[in-house]
Amino acid sequence: MTASRVLTAAVLATLAGSLCSPGTGVAQPSPAGRSCPALWVLGVQGTSESSPGASETADSGMLGQLLGPVQAAAPNLVAHTYIGYPASFGGAVGTGGGTDPYVVSAGAGLAGLTDTAGQIAAECPGTALAAVGYSQGAQVVSSFAQAVGAGEGPVDPGRVAGIALFSDPQRAPGSPVIPGRPGQLTPDPAPGTSGAAVSQVAITTAPASGSGIATTSGVDFGALTGRVADICVEGDLSCSAPDRAALLRMSAQLAAQADLRDPIAALGSMQALLASTLGDAWTTVVLNDFQIGPASVDYVPAVSLAQRLTDAADSRTPAPGPADNAAASAKWAQVTAVVAANPFTQLPNLAARLSEAWGQLVADNADLLDPAVLLRYADTSSRHTSYHSTGQLASSVAWLTALAYDLAGSYQ
Repeated sequence: MTASRVLTAAVLATLAGSLCSPGTGVAQPSPAGRSCPALWVLGVQGTSESSPGASETADSGMLGQLLGPVQAAAPNLVAHTYIGYPASFGGAVGTGGGTDPYVVSAGAGLAGLTDTAGQIAAECPGTALAAVGYSQGAQVVSSFAQAVGAGEGPVDPGRVAGIALFSDPQRAPGSPVIPGRPGQLTPDPAPGTSGAAVSQVAITTAPASGSGIATTSGVDFGALTGRVADICVEGDLSCSAPDRAALLRMSAQLAAQADLRDPIAALGSMQALLASTLGDAWTTVVLNDFQIGPASVDYVPAVSLAQRLTDAADSRTPAPGPADNAAASAKWAQVTAVVAANPFTQLPNLAARLSEAWGQLVADNADLLDPAVLLRYADTSSRHTSYHSTGQLASSVAWLTALAYDLAGSYQ
């Protein structure tokens, strides 16, 4: 098949997919019993778009508009499977019927994706894998890809042909569309292929500002770098949250762990989580940021107060244990004793240091007080759901189709 025919087929399949709204479901044949294809794509849907018993093959939700056209463009070369998982957000109104907190839901999605990828890799040793995710599903796929890229996943990195993320809550600050490859528009070829078909693909979505709402540390895809596309629409709060909005990120981390089924449950859950977060942050600050000399005490933060709060709110950060809490109490008693022994010398210095920290905390949240920034997110909900309607899926349809032809060796 010629280059023009491959890409034309992908584009036509994309246009055909646009006739189906994201909420419709079109059943695909079950992959059970099918011979192993050149490429097997695993999809993880967004919040409210899946459930533990969801169909593995019905093309619905945002990703149905991506994988349906890919299957149509290369029916004999591709299989695709959706990972059923809660896709819930604590039971909050408008987030589907599930009541599991977001972090529990995403954890279940990651476990399902990991198990399915390992099973397919074992049953089809000649088949390459790809994974795509949208919104909560993108966070699941991002975590999977980072583990695989670090050599800690269920499959060897060489088995993964490509990863496509849409509205990724873990998107790195200022990430280019191909993370780790600023300015690169064409993904790297699948391992072991010439990349002839993939070389004809360009992912031209403009890089968005900001970062994912759940991003608190570095994002590294390791050996998969170059084969990951992280596509984010400007103004989508999920993946393009403002840089200076630490309290927003902290609140998002708390909400992801909360019971949000009704206002009473939400208030109680958030209050308990906030109290725990503040306590954990204070313990970490005392242990790491206060320095005690023979007759002096100083506050020298290793990281900002905003980072301490955000880290403490993140369920992925190990909470201080009883020994840490005891050590913090003992150290604070030392701080108090040193200050009490010479208050006229110690207090002015500490006050100045803490004032600087407070000023930095205000600066780290400056975007929350900027009307121009807030205006950029006025229609964030519509932007979050616009990836199909604005054509952001089309390049990934072409990319996954091209991967299949390269892997099958049928691109001419």
